[in-house]
Amino acid sequence: MNTIGRTLFGRKLKSQLTDLRSLHRNIANMGKSDWLCFTYSYHFRKGTIPTWLQGELIRNGPGIQKIGNDSYTHIFDGLAILHKFTLKDGKANYQSRALRSDAYKKNMEANRIVVSEFGTHAVRDPCQSLFGRLKSDFSAVGSLFGKTQSENDITDNCCVNVGYYGDQLYSMTETNFVRRVDPETLETLGPKTNIGNFVAINSATAHPHILEDGTAINVGNSYRHAGGPHYCFIKVPPSFQTEQTSFENAKLIAEIPSRWKMSPAYFHSFGITKSGKLIFVEYPLCLNLLGLAAGEFMRRSYAEWMTWYPKEKTRFHVISMDDGKLHPVIYETDQLFLFHHINAFEQDDELIVDVAGYSDGEWVGHITTKDTLKEGNFSEKSSARRYVLPLNVESAKPGENLVKLKGATATASLRAGEKKSTIDLTPQHFSEMLELPRINYKYNGQNYTYIYGIGQTAPSTTYKFEMNVVTKIDVVTGKKIDWVPEEGTMASEPVFVPDPTKANPEEDDGVILTALLPTDKPTNVSLLVLDAKTMKEVARAEFSAEGAVTGTFHGQWAQTGEKIHLY
Repeated sequence: MNTIGRTLFGRKLKSQLTDLRSLHRNIANMGKSDWLCFTYSYHFRKGTIPTWLQGELIRNGPGIQKIGNDSYTHIFDGLAILHKFTLKDGKANYQSRALRSDAYKKNMEANRIVVSEFGTHAVRDPCQSLFGRLKSDFSAVGSLFGKTQSENDITDNCCVNVGYYGDQLYSMTETNFVRRVDPETLETLGPKTNIGNFVAINSATAHPHILEDGTAINVGNSYRHAGGPHYCFIKVPPSFQTEQTSFENAKLIAEIPSRWKMSPAYFHSFGITKSGKLIFVEYPLCLNLLGLAAGEFMRRSYAEWMTWYPKEKTRFHVISMDDGKLHPVIYETDQLFLFHHINAFEQDDELIVDVAGYSDGEWVGHITTKDTLKEGNFSEKSSARRYVLPLNVESAKPGENLVKLKGATATASLRAGEKKSTIDLTPQHFSEMLELPRINYKYNGQNYTYIYGIGQTAPSTTYKFEMNVVTKIDVVTGKKIDWVPEEGTMASEPVFVPDPTKANPEEDDGVILTALLPTDKPTNVSLLVLDAKTMKEVARAEFSAEGAVTGTFHGQWAQTGEKIHLY
């Protein structure tokens, strides 16, 4: 996993690893001004952009790593910077802008980190009185459990993803806050939106699913539930041509209790099927809520209160989106952690769930910016894995493999001696290394064939390994096609864009868009266009920007003329 820390979220020099802070040297001490970076030159290195490719790719990530003398310590932290590639009539443009969150404003005003993030605890105000510090600490503890609603205690630094709710574009993170963004200028619009004001949750993921009508489905935590911590699914209808936030019409559609009282699991995404099932994977990377509250006194971050319990099993929860009921069968597997679901679908009374999974989750709280300098910190690698969940197990016999899916090597067997029907799962592995997975989203929730993601190169004389190959995996045949960049070039999450000119398109008729960052030229960025069928390069637009171009986590393509923008 050290490859993610070293190559996805910060650049690596050709001869040695380098601190993320040095990579963002042009923006680390930018003071109180709004950082804006427009393209001043570009050229096509190769090929021609398809004329049907008209729209915008907007990406998000933690770009500002240092404020004054303070530096963020975890690679998930850093103030958000939005990046946009605009394609029109075969031409391309690039621009970027810092998200003007309240966290951004407060940090810049103080010239230090005063708002805590996932793995970085804020530095106390040296001028604040003892009474003021205690008041701030108790306010933060109260807001966690709902006793107060201080919006100043939780970050709105939305640096993980972007997404359209109708025609409203939001920047998202993993708290209860989202920030609306102007898709044309990337300016931050209005005050932050507190999702908790409209539906009873304390947080929400940055990976909502978008239905064909534009409705967004997401999952969050509720720490204030009478029955203890719950995982809560919400539905947000799309809004068009209104100043009111889309979240005003949000409603709760399902909730399930945490297995561990006062220690709910951390989660980053979930699965959904076309047939109306929600899949929530509860792995034993748990947040100690009492410890988190005490962390305000002990000055420890959110991540430092997460614990991995290797002896606990990972559980798959299956929920009906129609009535919110939990499927009665318990599904468990050994040693699974994941950030990203790939896809899920129902077929012949089986639920197929594909994820980018790890066999350990202990390292998550420890991937700091300092760790990116070290070789071999994280032995874990993510692989594309398939789990098959039999839905009807009434006639099952203990130990019998219940998987009927053709070609599948995953297993599912009834555990003997349990009061409730409990199925033990083992996965089928599609790859040795895969992260940041994407699919043709028109196939989301249904039977599909292709995964696109970031894979790993073979060791070279310069590096032990790199996680920067853009890869395509056929889940039916197991065939894999890689596009390998020049050494010293970092590729971002691949985004599939379907070809709208095809009358009867195949699943892989379209292109893959990914941003390329050359590690020896921090102000350069390229937009790469690949043929999604062959994984051959179609075109590449290279840009030279006014400041450092930083790495990103996730993004969304919005095709010109389309009302609903899917992932």
